[in-house]
Amino acid sequence: MAAVVLAAVRLAAGAPRAHADETLTLGGAIARALAFAPSLAAQAAASDIAAADVGAARAPLLPNISAGGEYMQEPGYDPVVTNRGQTDLLLSLNYTAFDGGRRMAQLRAARYAAEAARLGVAAMRAQIVFDARVAYFDLARARAERSELQDDRARLDRYVAIVEALRRSGRAIPNDVLRIRTARDATAIQEAGAVQQVHHASIVLGSLIGEFDRDDLPIAPLTTPPRPAPPGDPAASPAYRAAERQVEAAQMTLEAARKERMPTFTIALTSGYLGIDPPNTFQHRLGASYDGGFNVPIFSGGLIRSHIDAAGAAERQAIALRNAVKVAVMRDVNDARERYEDTRKQLALIQSSETTAADAFALDWTRFLGGGAARMLEVVDAFNQTQALRVAAVEQTFVARQAVAQAALALGQAQ
Repeated sequence: MAAVVLAAVRLAAGAPRAHADETLTLGGAIARALAFAPSLAAQAAASDIAAADVGAARAPLLPNISAGGEYMQEPGYDPVVTNRGQTDLLLSLNYTAFDGGRRMAQLRAARYAAEAARLGVAAMRAQIVFDARVAYFDLARARAERSELQDDRARLDRYVAIVEALRRSGRAIPNDVLRIRTARDATAIQEAGAVQQVHHASIVLGSLIGEFDRDDLPIAPLTTPPRPAPPGDPAASPAYRAAERQVEAAQMTLEAARKERMPTFTIALTSGYLGIDPPNTFQHRLGASYDGGFNVPIFSGGLIRSHIDAAGAAERQAIALRNAVKVAVMRDVNDARERYEDTRKQLALIQSSETTAADAFALDWTRFLGGGAARMLEVVDAFNQTQALRVAAVEQTFVARQAVAQAALALGQAQ
């Protein structure tokens, strides 16, 4: 798993960088974020480590076969004690025939931990997709707001010129010019803030795809309305399933700790040459041996008890974490779906109100130009209401898309 992710990272690093005029799509941003993210490679490596731990836990269930040789001479010592020397070339087999199920429990714990690590890769992938989506949506929101405010400032520039012309002709007073200029200046300040938001959102998105020096990434506009939050079972999310596997791994670890109290029975077999001097040993001393033994733990100074207590505490901790993950997933899914529905209703109200506000502004502006009873204060107020509603529609559209992405993250969906 880690090799595949690392290869994707190297491929992304070796690929040519996007040109300044290349438009980035949402799918392209997600693909580049997945290829670039170091966290995904780290999680994949952790999964491979857990898979290797499974092999290490399986090894004690199999016989251990080894070969070795030794040549030793001890001149000067009492041969009754030292036997003068030793020459051996032996093939040995050692096998634990019975341990009460401790090794099998350790193997099952390792398997559950490995599965949790694999699910962690899926959860990390969903997190990266969520980050890329939200960063893309945020940049689209900032660019849309900047565009709206740029258009409004351009309109207000024309209105300022018109009102100044009316003042010169005596059809408007200086206070009217001051009010329309104030509205134009306030919009210009908002536009400058929107430009700053575009730069910030572009840097955030660029950092996810490896473009660290771009403050205005060109992206494709989002033309389709936000879709409803995706369906799915919160219990099927990778984060919750990984937490469940961690609980099962902790339970198996606890069982293995309890099995330390069981007796163990081992078998040892050897075959080869064993003697004193090499010529005699390799010509006449070929043989074999077998041995069987058992061990019953009686007193270990509280070591086994401490292992059991630690494993029990780890099991309770894993259960608490699983419950916390379940609560978080259900909360995020329900919150995202409710926010989407609320935002959809607000968007409908904003669109209806925007039409009314635009008509009111057009009426007030026409009355002002025609010398009617409308004052510049009413014109500016109507214009500000229309502008606020257009910006609010952009904001609420972003909130709806963010809610959908949050629900997909909670459910572990990376499509």
